[in-house]
Amino acid sequence: MRTHTRRSPGVELDIERHALWTGLICSVLGLGVGLLLFSGEQPALYGGLSVGSVAAVAGGTAAAGSSAWGYKYLLVRREPWLARLPVWRWLLTSFSLILVHAAIAVMGLSVFFHLMQRSFLGLRLDLFAGSALVAVATGVSAYIAMEATARTTAQTLSVVLGGFMVAGIMLSMLVAEDPVWWQTMFSTLGTFDSGVLSFWTFNTTLLVTGLVLATFSEFLLRDLVQLARAHARRATARGQKRSRIFRPRPRVVRGCLLVVAGGVMLAAVVPVNTLGDLHASGVWLAAGALIILLGGSVFLFPGFPVIFHLLSLSALGGMWLALLLWLEWDYFNLTGFELAAVAILFGWISAFIRTTAAMLDVVEEKMEAEEQVAAARQAQRQAEGL
Repeated sequence: MRTHTRRSPGVELDIERHALWTGLICSVLGLGVGLLLFSGEQPALYGGLSVGSVAAVAGGTAAAGSSAWGYKYLLVRREPWLARLPVWRWLLTSFSLILVHAAIAVMGLSVFFHLMQRSFLGLRLDLFAGSALVAVATGVSAYIAMEATARTTAQTLSVVLGGFMVAGIMLSMLVAEDPVWWQTMFSTLGTFDSGVLSFWTFNTTLLVTGLVLATFSEFLLRDLVQLARAHARRATARGQKRSRIFRPRPRVVRGCLLVVAGGVMLAAVVPVNTLGDLHASGVWLAAGALIILLGGSVFLFPGFPVIFHLLSLSALGGMWLALLLWLEWDYFNLTGFELAAVAILFGWISAFIRTTAAMLDVVEEKMEAEEQVAAARQAQRQAEGL
């Protein structure tokens, strides 16, 4: 029997219906907020009491509420295993999903309207145009948050995490008061030298990223446990003995991801200009756990395609090359190395998630076929015995 969750058409329809209603209701509420706050004003697109600031707050609030509803009433129906988690893990997972969707809405809308303000210098909107933009931003934020939360899987969560990281880092760079921050390191964005807004945006981005990585490990652990069980059942059906070295290790993988999450959060709560060594230890802790995943690919993920293991080793080699380009050859500075490391991390995680999902489908299909053949042979032997 397949262990993959079968999607109920009724649940899928409920998700879409709830998302549409939520988007409509939040659009109306957003319109009311805009009409109330912009009365007698001609708001700019960004800065102060502007369309961008109101849309960011309203959109973030709508996204948080929609995500909370989607998690409790829709995602748990779609993924029943979530209800069996210990209470603290259930709460951590829900809090992380709500926080990341609210943060994506706030940061994404802030980046959008900030860029629009730079593109249309001096533009002022009237009451109705400004309110309409707030309504659209609020409704879209609520709709997307509901859809994304209710359909959360390891694959979709990796996309959400990547989008959040991009939005947060871009916003930190846009609002940084130090135009040459890049000459040192990315962590400079998380100091007051780059401005209060950059400080809070950058460190909040890292902190939420760590929380989402911890949540991501819950979904990934489930997929890997299913894959490990499928491998074990397939070996039993074949009459083979399980290898003690080359076999899936879901909890080791989850442990490494939690270490990465912990290192990222440590770097967030300890800015580089306060306790530099402790901040650096968080970065190196995360890098060490990632190296274990990349270097131990063959042992942690047996049965995966050869190209995946080559990708893992290539990613490890890419990190080593980036380190040499920074420390030994002085080709680029620490900022360049950090960019390379983050790109490698999220590129590998994306490939890993998709490969895991595909492997689970393939192994389960082969396992079912082999079990059917074994059952048919057993029935044939019993019939011949009679």
